[in-house]
Amino acid sequence: MYWIPAFIILGISLYWHYWRRKHKRMLQLAELIPGPPAYPIIGNGLLFMLNTGEQMLDLVAELLNTYGEYCKFWLGPDLNIVVRNPADIRLLLTSNKVNEKGPLYEFMKPLVGPGILTGGPTWRNHRKIATPSYNKKAVHEFATLFNKEADILADILSKKDLNKTFNVYFDVVECTTQCVCQTLMGLSKKDTQNLKNLKEVVLLTQRMYDTIFVNMTKWWYHIPMVRWVTGRQRTENYFKKITDELSADIVSKRRKAIANNGVVDDDSLGIVDRYILSKELSEQEIKWETFSLFTTSQEASAKIASAVLLFLAHLPEWQEKVYNEIIEVLGVDDSHVSNDDLKSLNNLDMVYKEVLRYLSIAAFIQRTVEEEICINDGKITLPVSTSLVIPIHEVHRDPRHWDEPLKVKPERFLPENVKTRDPNAFIPFSLGAMDCLGRVYATALIKTLVVKVLRRVKLEAQGAIEDLKLHVAISVKFADGYNLRVKPRKNGIM
Repeated sequence: MYWIPAFIILGISLYWHYWRRKHKRMLQLAELIPGPPAYPIIGNGLLFMLNTGEQMLDLVAELLNTYGEYCKFWLGPDLNIVVRNPADIRLLLTSNKVNEKGPLYEFMKPLVGPGILTGGPTWRNHRKIATPSYNKKAVHEFATLFNKEADILADILSKKDLNKTFNVYFDVVECTTQCVCQTLMGLSKKDTQNLKNLKEVVLLTQRMYDTIFVNMTKWWYHIPMVRWVTGRQRTENYFKKITDELSADIVSKRRKAIANNGVVDDDSLGIVDRYILSKELSEQEIKWETFSLFTTSQEASAKIASAVLLFLAHLPEWQEKVYNEIIEVLGVDDSHVSNDDLKSLNNLDMVYKEVLRYLSIAAFIQRTVEEEICINDGKITLPVSTSLVIPIHEVHRDPRHWDEPLKVKPERFLPENVKTRDPNAFIPFSLGAMDCLGRVYATALIKTLVVKVLRRVKLEAQGAIEDLKLHVAISVKFADGYNLRVKPRKNGIM
């Protein structure tokens, strides 16, 4: 029986030599890029045997600090090249040679399939169909609904116990969920309140993201048998079931509404209606894209909005600046907030951008290099099939571009400070053809919500915001929630 392990070792050795010969060009180009020593077969897999997303952030930071703004690591046979240089990031993300998502996005596909979020052959056409629902014209049409739901949120917060600290995220996510359902999903409020699994999906979203992120970053969970033995596959199947049922209910309700009432206004048409009317997607594709755009719109908006409120609670001088500016621009009466009004709120914009810098919507993004492309003034060539890693969290904390990057300082977005900084060092919504589809929508929703809340309550919190622990699960958030207190304002004045 001694021949069995010998045969296995021989087979692995032969495959290893075959692989190296087949990928000779990749290996030659990789030699020119600094990075930690890699072992045969597993590469640098041992480096990534980490327990938390925070340790992943620390590891990437350590690699960049050790090897510079360009470095490589191997996950088995997958070559990953990390690029932190802002100019090259723009070059790469706007190039048609790097227009496909990386292999880690495969772990999202059980929930959302191939498409806008995960890439594949259909993403470009699916995005084109959905884009009109996210543009400025559509967002203008959604402003009335944003105001209405933000008023409800402000009323809820104004009735909270004055002395009780609470996690504002749970109230905010109820608001953003209603907004997304009644705009992008095209549903009525009554339909939204009766959606199958809606509350459960909203509450479990963070667990879903945690599960996906762990599968991405722990190499042993790349093996289906390991996920099955550990029970993770059972959990993933449950997530898939409840999200599929939610999406199916949304699509079913919109199909019935279209059949009964037709289509009224193209400018405010939701994405689900656009997909149904296009007749270019299968039923499964419509469900996948429905959940992709639902969860990325309501959950991300809730986290960012909650963080803006928390920043203001921790920064009372900025809260007063933002509040006084609201009164100056909009007046004392709690009137409708238009998109033009929002453009005049410069102090709010600075706080909003500092949130996007400090808490990246995506800590990392990964792309697959489809054609060789040169960076670093021609000194580095990225080989075909390389996984490009853009560490947005680290780019936003690079001390070469950000003074005291670990501190929260909205003033870094004053015009005179912005002028002195490379514009590509701030990429919260990514760049290029695969950038964030919902940036205009989310910005209007979040700022409207904050304006309405600040008109009704004053926000308070204890300690320094920089002391709050971060957690990474796809995006970056505060590990222990967005905890603050509120005090009602009377007649617009404290």
